[in-house]
Amino acid sequence: NGGFASNANSTVGGTLGVTGVVTANAGVVVDNITIDGQEIDVSSGDLTLDVAGDIILDAAGGEVRFSDGSQQEFVIDMNDAATKTTLRTLVPDSDLVFEGNDGGVGFAALTLDMSNAGRAFFNVGASFSGDVAMGDSNKTKYGAGEDLIVYSDGTNGEIEAPNGDLTLDVAGDIILDADGAEIIFKDGGTQFGEIYK
Repeated sequence: NGGFASNANSTVGGTLGVTGVVTANAGVVVDNITIDGQEIDVSSGDLTLDVAGDIILDAAGGEVRFSDGSQQEFVIDMNDAATKTTLRTLVPDSDLVFEGNDGGVGFAALTLDMSNAGRAFFNVGASFSGDVAMGDSNKTKYGAGEDLIVYSDGTNGEIEAPNGDLTLDVAGDIILDADGAEIIFKDGGTQFGEIYK
């Protein structure tokens, strides 16, 4: 029932069982791990968190920051979580890359080029063979006023310029390749001409 106080170093050869709170104002050292104040340090090697359940990061400040040495490089910002969560690179011109694994082969699925205002490159390799796939009737829209719209309804493809002209400006020829029997011209949905093959 009594307390124990010691001002000297103590060594315990067996297991130390403590049923109350352990207070260590100068930190705790376990092998090469030091826990002191608001910091956990590992003097060499990796740190593995191995849990039977989930790993939960609860940051009341709204940000999770990632550093390499003393250089902060990446932030997950949840301060505006009601409307958005922001992924932010902190190193100037450092791209944001989403990588995947296809049958054992790694690839960059999406690269956001931060030296070019976040220009997106989808699965761009030496052959520039990456595609962007859209579902039926899902549209890609260009311009603040949606001045150019491209989509497929599952059978037919359509290009719309609902607010102005559509200009085809090419360095070579303009080729219309229609496997059907005719090319049809319409004005406001009403046919006014056609070309038969």
